[in-house]
Amino acid sequence: MSETELRRRLAQRITTLWSEITRDDNGIPHIVGEINANPKLDVDINVAFFDDYRLERFLDEGVLFFVFPADDDSPRALFFSLWRFLQGKGVPKLLIPGAKIEGPLSESLVKLGFEVLWMTGDSIVEVWATKGRLRYEMVFQRTGENEFTLVERKRVQ
Repeated sequence: MSETELRRRLAQRITTLWSEITRDDNGIPHIVGEINANPKLDVDINVAFFDDYRLERFLDEGVLFFVFPADDDSPRALFFSLWRFLQGKGVPKLLIPGAKIEGPLSESLVKLGFEVLWMTGDSIVEVWATKGRLRYEMVFQRTGENEFTLVERKRVQ
């Protein structure tokens, strides 16, 4: 199996699935797939929608199975995020309850791909934000000078 061939097939498949990934659906789009290199390279990926973020990667009898959130802004960005994840070089930071964020909250959320629409509070901070086509209400608790912990996050329809 050639790495170049694998990259090409993944990129082509993501491009083919892009309209399905970006359709307005109830849920967060995820790339669900498997890569089998034996006896020849076989790449199978599809789109699934989940209520929350899922991130999985495991190897079973030579087949790599994975689930990856597809909330990037372009097919190219999604390909590079997925490729880094498959190589074990990076895991996207998922904002789930209990996650700690350092630095100015608004700037940190923007770095995670959110657009902050509204924010209020000091020790308890309420935030309305969007990421892609999804809208969220989030509650953070200040746990330090420039540290916040996500207490609650819910999707708004």
